[in-house]
Amino acid sequence: MAMNRKDFFKQSGRWVILSGIGLFGAYLASNQKIVTPENCSVAPQCKNCGQFAQCTLPQANKVKSDGK
Repeated sequence: MAMNRKDFFKQSGRWVILSGIGLFGAYLASNQKIVTPENCSVAPQCKNCGQFAQCTLPQANKVKSDGK
């Protein structure tokens, strides 16, 4: 099937948008924010946590005091 220039750009644009949505979704999925501090599952990466400033868990206090 032959593709003319107009169809090529339409198809390319669709794939770019689809890829962007997929990458953004993957970013959101991999960068989860903790909702409840009791269920902390990203303790090694406290600074990436959405609740870091308010967190009172021992590992968060250690990271805050170490300044790392």
